[in-house]
Amino acid sequence: MTLPTAVVPPKHGDYERLVEQMLEQLNMGHSFNDLFDSVYSQLHGIVPYNRIAVALLEEPGDVLRLASCRSDGEVRLKIGYAARLAGSTLAPLLATGQPRIINDLDDYLYRTPQSVSTELICREGMKSSLTLPLLANGKPIGVIFFSSREAGTYTDQHAVLLRRLAGHIAISLEKTQLISELQRKNQELAAANRSKDGFLETLQQEVDKQTQQLRHSESRYRLLVEFGEVVNSSLNIRTIFEHAADQIYRLLRCDRVSLLLAGHESARSELAVEIVSERRRLTETAVQPHSGSAFHWVMQHRVPHVVRSLKSSHSFPDDQKLWEAGYASKVFLPLATRNQCLGVLGIASRQSEAPDHWDLELLNEACGQLAISVDNAAAYGEIDRLKGELQQQNIYLRDEIRTDKDFGNIIGDSRAMQQVRVAIEQVAQTDSTVLILGETGTGKELIARAIHDFSSRRDELLVKVNCASLAPNLIPSELFGHEAGAFTGATERRRGRFELAHRGSIFLDEISEVPIETQVLLLRVLQERTIERVGGSEPIQIDVRVIAATNRDLKLHSESGRFREDLYYRLHVFPIRVPPLRERREDIPSLLNHFIGRFSVHMNKSITRVDRRTMELMMSYNWPGNVRELENIIERAMIISQGDTLVIDESWLYGRPSLSSEPPGMIAGRSLAEIERQIILDTLSRCHGKIYGPDGAAAELKLKPTTLYGKMRKHKIKSTRQHASEK
Repeated sequence: MTLPTAVVPPKHGDYERLVEQMLEQLNMGHSFNDLFDSVYSQLHGIVPYNRIAVALLEEPGDVLRLASCRSDGEVRLKIGYAARLAGSTLAPLLATGQPRIINDLDDYLYRTPQSVSTELICREGMKSSLTLPLLANGKPIGVIFFSSREAGTYTDQHAVLLRRLAGHIAISLEKTQLISELQRKNQELAAANRSKDGFLETLQQEVDKQTQQLRHSESRYRLLVEFGEVVNSSLNIRTIFEHAADQIYRLLRCDRVSLLLAGHESARSELAVEIVSERRRLTETAVQPHSGSAFHWVMQHRVPHVVRSLKSSHSFPDDQKLWEAGYASKVFLPLATRNQCLGVLGIASRQSEAPDHWDLELLNEACGQLAISVDNAAAYGEIDRLKGELQQQNIYLRDEIRTDKDFGNIIGDSRAMQQVRVAIEQVAQTDSTVLILGETGTGKELIARAIHDFSSRRDELLVKVNCASLAPNLIPSELFGHEAGAFTGATERRRGRFELAHRGSIFLDEISEVPIETQVLLLRVLQERTIERVGGSEPIQIDVRVIAATNRDLKLHSESGRFREDLYYRLHVFPIRVPPLRERREDIPSLLNHFIGRFSVHMNKSITRVDRRTMELMMSYNWPGNVRELENIIERAMIISQGDTLVIDESWLYGRPSLSSEPPGMIAGRSLAEIERQIILDTLSRCHGKIYGPDGAAAELKLKPTTLYGKMRKHKIKSTRQHASEK
């Protein structure tokens, strides 16, 4: 017959039914061959195969012999074939207990021509194989082979699915061996009984003992395998606990299972599953375990704490609370792994003396598996958190790399700039909040950077936030972060800018643009140094130096109700006013030399002189765009200047180029404001209303988008899409 061998997703329901039937056959005493026939016939549609075989280790454990084989075709590798284990490719598999997948047997045979068994199954037509170790009581007893006539058949998913099946087959083999041993002893005892009267009773006791040990071993092994698979099926601690609680309830029929972890983000809350009339209810309760609690006692001694009667024994406050909640007995078990105690698993019953009927040894072993799962989940969560943190920090570090670092050399020796330097030196070594005031383009971000770099926080991040560039509804999430599910699209937890700036500084540019509802949250940060993520309920302590900046009159904003007065006074602790360029014209030559030097390197030019008329124009111009406008003008002049002399066109300073196509009579009599408004409208028209990006109006006008928005509001250009109608 032809068997399907394509890689298909396993049918979980069919697989579970097969496992249940196997367990039923084991319990009914079916032979291994009967069980193997059932596995071979019923795995179709669940896992692809054309051949299944089992090889067992023979004493003293250095020979593997083929014990059983089922195939849909000719069998060349026959039952009874034996090979030494030492030096074979199966030795590492049995040593590690890990599965092996070979998805190209022809290639494998080419690389290991000495493998006679591989040659034989290749001659049978097999192209790929999956080999799993058979373990009993943690020791290898053999292997099971799944083979397919198609190459590339098996995946890790098949290995995971079949691992549990291999465990049950191992149990069946162990059971067969134990039964054989039992029969041998039975025969020996029967022979002895024929020579001694009364030995029949001793024989029966031995048989009963061996049978009971067999059943107990089989039951414990099956329970631990199932428990291990369940708790290792997730990397989420809450999910792991729910699965574990369900398994423990099925085993003990207890009434409460709880988990309290130490040194973990959830250590301040206790997860508990309470069972009432077969109905389970998961709760999460805030706790503050103190040094005299049962939790700390178990953590310290790393041994179970058993109370058979809570009515007569209240060794710890935890016991009193359980008794008051209606529980009569309990067991607290440590979750220990890798020489550390991760937490405590609590099990309670409404019946006294219940622990006497519980298998505490089995529970200890289950706690070991649970501890490993919790440890893995915590490690994965920490790695995921650190990865997210590094990714977010990377964004800021790349942004820092792209930013010109002129903060260590603030240009200008005017009296106004000397006062700014003094203010920076005075406030930098403190943690006081700083409010930087100044027009657009005066270098407020440069001042913030200098304050951070001259402070004790210089080795941490300076996180910059342009409040005007963020949509109002996104500002809380950007600043404070959000929990998974806090709003549509929030698929995972995200740390906000304040958390990223922990132990460093945060620069809130354009602070006047923050909505009123967010201003309340900022006020709490400044007052209490705590934040809450959007969708969260727990306060998070932060250590952040706040530096804010604005080009508006915050006092006037607060008086008009657009800015909270209490927040204004919290920010106005140490104001630094950055003077506009027109108030420090004596710094223009220094700034000019600085920008010429920088652009000369970038453009590979050698400008050593400035045209006299150019210098007069720059010294007399009012510079509404301040240092940023000066920088843009010099960059433009550097591009077109020939030789070693910098020259600018007077029309650049007064906005005439965009109107040069108009008749002279159209320009005469128009104010500078009208000309500026017309320039903005013409530029928006050419850019089809686009403001952001390299092809936007802001880039063409050499302005920040926020500055352009401000000028549009000033000239009552209401929308970037309405410019055509306002011309």
